[in-house]
Parts: sequence; structure tokens; C-alpha cells
Amino acid sequence: MRLSIVMPIYNVSKWLGRCIASIRNQGLTAQDYEIIAVNDGSTDDSMDVLAAFRAEEEKAGQPIAPWIIINQENRGLSAARNAGLRAAHGTYVWFVDSDDYLEPGCLRKLLEKAEKNRLDVLCFGLQLVGENGDIIHYDIPDRTEGNVLKGEEFMLKVDMPPAAWAALYRRGYLQSNDLKFYVGLLHEDQEFTPRAYFKARRIAFDPTIAYNYVQREGSIMKSANPKKSADMLIICQRLWDFAMENTQIESSIRYLFINRISFLFSQVLSNFCRCGIKDFPGDENLLPYYPLSINKYLSKRERYKYELINSSVHLYLSLYSKFVKTDTSAQPGSKLRQR
Repeated sequence: MRLSIVMPIYNVSKWLGRCIASIRNQGLTAQDYEIIAVNDGSTDDSMDVLAAFRAEEEKAGQPIAPWIIINQENRGLSAARNAGLRAAHGTYVWFVDSDDYLEPGCLRKLLEKAEKNRLDVLCFGLQLVGENGDIIHYDIPDRTEGNVLKGEEFMLKVDMPPAAWAALYRRGYLQSNDLKFYVGLLHEDQEFTPRAYFKARRIAFDPTIAYNYVQREGSIMKSANPKKSADMLIICQRLWDFAMENTQIESSIRYLFINRISFLFSQVLSNFCRCGIKDFPGDENLLPYYPLSINKYLSKRERYKYELINSSVHLYLSLYSKFVKTDTSAQPGSKLRQR
């Protein structure tokens, strides 16, 4: 089997049918792929929608790619993806979020390119979709000239978003490098994706627009939440440890990791402000990446921001809090989208 599409499901009944239809509209044969649907403890009628869709497929009487249905207690997106990966049979794996959807007919070309070039990872283009259906262009700067590269060089030449769904992964590559998602984190892609790209021996970029990432209010991406900051601090630490163990001192790729960590730490502080938290809950001087690195790879705006953070985290929080509204809708206990 060529491909396993891992599709976590959690309270997405409104969007699930569109996602499944887009997967089926790819011009692949029933023998080419499988869909692994991981129900992560949905409390709405998502599984009824899935059952109805499957019934319609069977009624049509046409050959269809097989389904694997996994039901588990709610453990979050990371655990759902890991469960799907364990059940997968395909040479390649694509993690598709069930409230997003694919561009028609994009997959055959991408899969053929990955197979022809024996890629560990194939990244591709995407676009954002507003709740009203408006399409928003997402630019991905690419200086690879279409070449197959090692992960380190690729990361320095392509500014990919840290999203697991933005690539096809060779399943054997993920398994041999023990690449899986850290369970329990929000923004788990930020921890997984840099490691997955860096370790690749053969990785490439295809500018084909393949993925439609739907923006919706109330998502974790758009909501303030103290857990988000706590989890992002874990991600910062794990990326720091990874960079120190796998990159050379003063190398460009090490600075890429360090600057990514600095950005995430600034997002931690911004999220604290939006939650109404006016001081850093701990000693920032104990963090191995603080003070934040000021280096030649930063933009002027980033340099000024990080210099202010380095001068005083408390001062930065005080100044930032004057310009943002507290997000009272996203305090602990509120339901957030599992993104």
C-alpha cells in the first residue's frame, strides 16, 4: 500500500464530510491508500457523520480504499496521530486534520514525486481558508531550486510552517528515528516538525497547493490559555535540548533552532498577557535560552523585541499588557479546539 491518511476526529461533525470527500477526490485507486480515522472521544455526532458517509460509499457499489476506525478516550491530537501511525500500513503517511480539506487531484502527483525520489519527507504548498470561505494566500519562501536535500540544508532554504499536515512522511523513516508526537501538548507540531525535517536524509519541496487550512474562531490557535504557555515552555526546552545535541556550535542551523525558540518564548509571554497574567510565573534566568540570543539572523523588529525581553521580562509583560485585551473566554476549564 502506498499511503496511509491519518485523520484524527474530535467534535468536527460540521466539517468532517467535506474533509472525507476531498480525500476521495484525488484520482487514486482503492489499492493505493487507506484512511485511518481516530475518534478521540468525540461527544458530538461526528461518528454518525462518518457512518453515513461510509454507508453512501457502500451503496454506490464502487471500489473504495479501506477504512480503519480507532476509538479511544479523549487524549488529544498527539495521541490520536500516534495511534493512527501505529495502525498504518502505507509506505507514506499524511496527517490530515478532519476540519481541513485537500485540493482536488493534488495527491497523485505528490505521491509519485515522493516515491520516484525515495524521499523521507515531501513538503508542499498550502492556503488558508476563512470561516466565510475566503481563500488567503500563504507564501512559502523556497530556495531549493527543486533539489532533494538533507534536512539541515532544507530547513535553511525553505521557510515551512511547523505543521505536521504540510508534508508526506515515509512511514519507515518516522519509525526508524522514533519520530512521534509528544502526548498532552498543545501546539505539538512545533515540537515534532523541526525534528522530523532535520533528521531527514532526503527531503524536498513541491510548490503544489495541496492543503486547505481552515481558520475558525475558538480554535486553540486563536485562543489564549495558560496551558498553552506552559506547553510552549516545554516545547522550547525540548527544542533547545535537541539543538544542543544535534547541531554544531555557531552553525547556521543551530541559530535557526535558537531563533525559533526565542520566537516561541515571546509567544509564551504574549499569551500570558492575553490571559491577564502580568508576571512570568518562575525565574526566567533559569531557562537555558534566556537571555534570548541577539544575532545576525534576526530582523530588526525581532532584535528590538528580544532586547526588550532581555532587559526585563516583567517590563515587557507590563508594556505588552497595555496593548492587548484579556481573553476571558479562554480561561482554564473552557473547551478549546484540539489543534
